[in-house]
Amino acid sequence: MIILGICNDETASACLFKHGKLIAAASEERFSRKKMDNSFPSHSIKYVLQEANIPLSEVDSIAYSWSKGLDKNLLKKYEERRNLAKKKGVNSFKIFLERREWDKKRDLVVRQEFDQWVDKNIDLSNTEVLDYFHHEAHASSAALMSPFDNGIVLTADGRGDGESTTIWSFNRNYPQCLSKIYSSFSCDSLGYFYGRITGILGFKPMRHEGKITGLAAYGNPLKALPIMKKMIEVKEGKLIGNLGDYYRPFFSPYSDELIKELLPFSREDIAAAAQLHLENCLYELLDFHLKDNELKESNLMLAGGVFGNVKATHVLKNHPRINQVFVQPQMGDGGLCIGAAALLAKQKGLNISAISNTYLGPSIEEESLDALPKELFDITNCDNIEKLICKDLMDENVIGFARGRMEFGPRALCHRSILYKTSDKSINDWLNKRMNRTEFMPFAPVIREETAFKAFKGFSALDSTLKYMTSTIECTEEFIASCPSVAHIDGTARPQIIKKIEDPLMWNILESWEKLSGEMSLVNTSFNAHEEPIVCNVNDCLKSLESGMIDILYLGNKRIKRK
Repeated sequence: MIILGICNDETASACLFKHGKLIAAASEERFSRKKMDNSFPSHSIKYVLQEANIPLSEVDSIAYSWSKGLDKNLLKKYEERRNLAKKKGVNSFKIFLERREWDKKRDLVVRQEFDQWVDKNIDLSNTEVLDYFHHEAHASSAALMSPFDNGIVLTADGRGDGESTTIWSFNRNYPQCLSKIYSSFSCDSLGYFYGRITGILGFKPMRHEGKITGLAAYGNPLKALPIMKKMIEVKEGKLIGNLGDYYRPFFSPYSDELIKELLPFSREDIAAAAQLHLENCLYELLDFHLKDNELKESNLMLAGGVFGNVKATHVLKNHPRINQVFVQPQMGDGGLCIGAAALLAKQKGLNISAISNTYLGPSIEEESLDALPKELFDITNCDNIEKLICKDLMDENVIGFARGRMEFGPRALCHRSILYKTSDKSINDWLNKRMNRTEFMPFAPVIREETAFKAFKGFSALDSTLKYMTSTIECTEEFIASCPSVAHIDGTARPQIIKKIEDPLMWNILESWEKLSGEMSLVNTSFNAHEEPIVCNVNDCLKSLESGMIDILYLGNKRIKRK
């Protein structure tokens, strides 16, 4: 059975399931070269169909996951929340209604776009089209793609179909595998809370939240924390946004009262307070519902844009009632297509295969290198890539590393990565300038599983968050001394762990590097300049080489350098 998953807003994407297995997924930005492209994912749909070698007419089912509307089962709770806003005052009620109107207005446009595409391209007598609620798709993407058979699912983002945060009970063996425990409406959104702080500090909401996470490490979280609590808080297991001057469920504008109260604090202290408050709210919410449902222990699955925050995931992993944690690697709205398609497959009685890697996108076409002008590039076929890469790194070259199918999601996991040594503490200044980035969090390390046991405290080979670079972990003193450029100021790192059986080439490169340099890891940062998507094809890679962003490009089994 062939199922096509589609989401057509935020990071518009498409995926394809064949007999319950995810075989291809890509985001429109990879083809259009427009960061977080939210146009209809025509190129993505074309790609996933080509990967399966089938026409659109051979798709059995289409799963849609953006704008289904407010779940009728939530209407009673919605009226209760509406009355609470009305009771608080005219301004609060006005903000509540404004948020709901914006939701409906925006979603209508997106839904009409999808419906028009269906009318034009789909024979409904041959292919069924089903839609799923936004957070239902988030939860499904985390649960069904996880290695777990049961546990708790937590989703959190800005908003979708009227909701912003949900908690579910999951059991893979039940036909109805997800059961909702809790949800908050889009007026009570941690995504909007953190996005507002991002905007207040001069960055772009929905794009630069990671900068706030990095900046937070340099501030005192307690100074501005009381102001954060005035914005949104957890009360008796419920997220409540204090609609008014301090908090609006929008990224802007900001009231004079809020700006005035924040003015005495440094941006580092504001970022630190926002980060701590986010962590506390998520922890309190999870803790309440674990206890309320009498769960002494549980696996935890996470999805939604909020869980791009690696520090927050680290905090939840340390909850005493949580066993193992899985963050869906494309945790943002780009991953909704996977959740909808997986849930449809589950409802058809198919066994859903847990995700084994994120290499679901287009492959690098090495054949196109044959047409490159020889007067511009030196191109060498490599018999021993490991030794050549390590030699180039010892010579202080920045390596662009591209091979095979590209990653689906925001993290580059050594198929479209930039590599460098980890002993150069100044790299976070000069390499970010090369890529036109402004980052406050150090680069991430890529490291062999065998070495990780002495690099990180309490490391477990079962921790999938470290496979996909979706959480931080505390470093040992030995690792910080060996790899200072990838250790955060708080003594943590956000590593990618490499197992030999899963990626023998990268494992061999790392082993050779350890022996040659004495360092325990390499820098792994995404292969893209600031405000650009991760490179997809040969031309994207060569532009980075020509611009000087990288010094040497390893593309498949070829080494390429400018003459």
